[in-house]
Amino acid sequence: MVRKILKSMLGDNLTENNEKLAMVNFGIILIMFVVSAVMLFFLPEQIPILHNGATNYPVPSVLGVWLFPLIALIINMTFIKQGRLSKMNSAIFGILLIVMLMFYFSVM
Repeated sequence: MVRKILKSMLGDNLTENNEKLAMVNFGIILIMFVVSAVMLFFLPEQIPILHNGATNYPVPSVLGVWLFPLIALIINMTFIKQGRLSKMNSAIFGILLIVMLMFYFSVM
């Protein structure tokens, strides 16, 4: 099923390397969604997403926890559509996962 979805997205550009990188990226993003769902129970009611000096802009944590995974998913889909999958993209998604975890622990 996943292979069929990737084939429809990548078309003829589906190679073994692209498929492996896409699966790794989707795996990292799935971990991001699971971590966000678990951390939702431990985070405060509102989390800051943007600050301008002394001014904070909080959002409800129910919405804010999904920002990192959704942005990563959109970026990954864009990379797949453009045919720009590389090991560097997977490394950046891994770094984004670590940054997301550090942000959640700093907000708790």
